[in-house]
Amino acid sequence: MKFLARAAVSVVLLCSAATVFAQTKVTFWYGLTGFNGEVVKQVVDKYNASQTKYLVQAVAQPDYDATINKLNTSLAGGELPNVVQVYDIGTQRMIDTQKVVAVGDLITKDKLDVLKDLEPAVASYYTIGGKLWSMPFNSSAPVMYFDKAAFREAGLDPNKRIWTYDELAVAAKKLTKKDADGKVIRAGIGFTLYSWILEEELATQGALFADPGNGRKQRATKLVFNNPAGVAWLNFLKRTLDDGSGRSFGIDGGANSTARDAAFVNGDSAITFNSIASLRGYLKNSTDAGKGVDVGTAFIPRPTGAKGGVIIGGASLWITNTGTTDEQAGAWDFVKFTSRPDIQAFFSSNTGYYPTRKAAYAEPEMKDTLAKYPQFQVAVDELRTTAASPATQGAVFGTFVKTRSNVQAAMEQFLSGKFPTAQAALDDAAKKSSAELAEYNALVH
Repeated sequence: MKFLARAAVSVVLLCSAATVFAQTKVTFWYGLTGFNGEVVKQVVDKYNASQTKYLVQAVAQPDYDATINKLNTSLAGGELPNVVQVYDIGTQRMIDTQKVVAVGDLITKDKLDVLKDLEPAVASYYTIGGKLWSMPFNSSAPVMYFDKAAFREAGLDPNKRIWTYDELAVAAKKLTKKDADGKVIRAGIGFTLYSWILEEELATQGALFADPGNGRKQRATKLVFNNPAGVAWLNFLKRTLDDGSGRSFGIDGGANSTARDAAFVNGDSAITFNSIASLRGYLKNSTDAGKGVDVGTAFIPRPTGAKGGVIIGGASLWITNTGTTDEQAGAWDFVKFTSRPDIQAFFSSNTGYYPTRKAAYAEPEMKDTLAKYPQFQVAVDELRTTAASPATQGAVFGTFVKTRSNVQAAMEQFLSGKFPTAQAALDDAAKKSSAELAEYNALVH
């Protein structure tokens, strides 16, 4: 009897092992790091625990740039992942690989009602040629962060949501503090030279980043960010530097961005510009710093009379057309899971990105988050009051990463005096970027 019992246990164990090994493995590359990267892993764990047919193996990459660069390298003969998280500006490059399956086709095949529940601005961004190419996963919006305590102290309205350049320039002067020797101990505005924010400033003014039509109806062939809207933003930044109310931390990224953020949470800058995804970090770090910074959010500033809106940021999930039929099915099953309202509410509540699904706002977890972090609602309102247009859809073209570097270099060269005018700096960057785009387009056609 004991022998039979042991045999039965052995059979059960063997069956369980067979079940595990029979799972179809799905490879997923993602580029979020730090705390947000940990939340991505939690989403994967939730999916793997929810079913036994597929096993998603999440492979962390150093960042978004490294992810798409590794993918491009793998196109030459390496092994592609089944699912990959790619940032917004990689959209055209992903389409051009011809190695992806449009999720819109899969949605249609399964007769799902996902499309009508996606946030319109988010769905619009990833829709090219009338087709949704990737599934929105983590979406963001740019906001103006400010210290409400400093605003109250300076007699400024901490509840004002939209500031014009002129209004903000005056406010920045009021917020600037100097010591007895005339040294600035609190800048009105602290900023990095970030192409994404310039792109957003163009959108607020209804201006295009690329022609024709931001690449939305046909392939973009020319960069046109050297327009009056781009010049206006650079001149605004220069104005704050010239009058001593602004401080530049240099080109965005790495140590420069860290210094910008530290200055804000420590009360050394009263205003900065960043993604709403940074909200949770700013709140925690300002509390830890103990300098009395009261974090507030507002729409990003714009010139007087500007009627435009903002472009989404963040990333989406792409399904490659490689792998077995089972792997393809598993990839789609996982992507569908990540778009569920409850999963979007979980991801948003634990990161700071806003949900891509409207139904997520009805989830208790999301309701609690909005009640706890009212600053978050500003980004949602900014997004939802944005009228759809080619300008607010955002540009799509294959050399976006290089172009951002060119724009940021031009910003630095203008603010440091290497170019006499903002127009001259942006003209130079646009000429260089257009040449790189022409070369790219020639290769993919």
